[in-house]
Amino acid sequence: MNFKLRSLVAAAVAGSFMVGFGTNAMADSTTDIVNALVSKGVLTEEEGSLLTKGHEGEKAGQEKAMKKASKLKISDAIDNATVYGDIRVRAEERKGSGIYKTAGFSEDETRDRARYKLTLGVKTEAGKWYTDLALAMGANGRSDNATFGKPATANINDKETLFVKRAMVGFKATDWLALEAGRMNNPLYTTPMVWDGDLTFEGLIEKAKFKLGDADVFLTAAQAEYQGDRKNFDRNADDTVTTEFFTFQGGAKLPINDSTSAKAALTYTTYSHNTATNKPFSPGLGTQTASGGTLYSRNGAGVNDLDIIEVPAEINFMASNNIGIRAFGDYVYNTSGNDRAKAAARVDGNVVNTNDDTAWMLGVAVGSAKDLKAFEGNKMAKGDWSARVWYQDVGAYAVDPNAVDSDFMDSRVNMKGVVFKAQYNIEDNVFVNFAAGRATRKDNNLGAGGAASDLALNLKDFDLYQLDLTYKF
Repeated sequence: MNFKLRSLVAAAVAGSFMVGFGTNAMADSTTDIVNALVSKGVLTEEEGSLLTKGHEGEKAGQEKAMKKASKLKISDAIDNATVYGDIRVRAEERKGSGIYKTAGFSEDETRDRARYKLTLGVKTEAGKWYTDLALAMGANGRSDNATFGKPATANINDKETLFVKRAMVGFKATDWLALEAGRMNNPLYTTPMVWDGDLTFEGLIEKAKFKLGDADVFLTAAQAEYQGDRKNFDRNADDTVTTEFFTFQGGAKLPINDSTSAKAALTYTTYSHNTATNKPFSPGLGTQTASGGTLYSRNGAGVNDLDIIEVPAEINFMASNNIGIRAFGDYVYNTSGNDRAKAAARVDGNVVNTNDDTAWMLGVAVGSAKDLKAFEGNKMAKGDWSARVWYQDVGAYAVDPNAVDSDFMDSRVNMKGVVFKAQYNIEDNVFVNFAAGRATRKDNNLGAGGAASDLALNLKDFDLYQLDLTYKF
């Protein structure tokens, strides 16, 4: 082959290095091609050596660049690791009226705050095993928020502290059964009327999911520590007991047709020892008298006499190709409500007539979605929007006061009212939320008990407004 033809072939092969062979596998194939051309006499050994040398230099440069681009190293035993989290900023106003602490006089309180929240986590998978480790702000679990500038007595430059939000190890025993242990997300299908969304479970969880005809059936059981660290001494003088809660849920999601589905569950939750976190729940005798401690107990946190049946449910349907509508609700009945009322020293000892042992919620949601599955899972993309409104009515003895939502109604029981929330996605991972709520006391003969309230009042009425900007990654 003449020099001119060899030069054209060499130029074509060299161009293939620059344009078409970005990966190691393809580059190795090119080396084989060069060697074949040399062996056939199309290229001289000198021309082939020059091309191969150039390829090896390019390959080394690619590997070096890849190493610089990714410094994160994980164990060879890990199949997959995903870093996730979110940053949220919030403007909030809470206001209420009622009796101030135990002083016995009426007062209004307004609390305006700018707040922010950070969550940072990593999930891993290794065969049948998986983990979830996350850090967040908020020491007591009821809220992950921090306040701009903190209280007036704090230094604006004080740094916030990150706490362990989740530390969980899971095992996929079968295709339909998973076992988890540690500090975990709440596994229940439920509502904020019963469980605050920021709360986690600590203990063991068993989750089963399988098909039964067209229905997707889910069964969940949890055995969680409420107060741990049991101590036993021979003298019995310094013994300490623990309080656990046990919850069992069975439910199903059923497709009715291509554009409609329904979901419902039955849940039972009980607490061990029938004891309290500090003392029996005691919301007191109301606000008609200012006689010291009998006025009310704003921070009643006892979990005695709680044997709760909960029934959450929803129906989803697509009103058009991209608009979905959901009707949803939740009903709760504490089967030990009368005993809880008596332990709280209620005068009549009867909660049946006033429904203080029940709680219920009823609402509707509407929003844009590409299909029914996306609407069911609240999967929103850029330009999507949603809005929902609901009414809830929570009796003083119906639910655990330590677990209800910290926003609506200010971590209180014995409150009823309406909540509105709306969301708009600026990007797939950036969205704006607006929320507003109005509540009043349900039973005026009782105080509005709560375990982690933000307002220092025995509330008669309560208003909340929030505006959020969230970035997820």
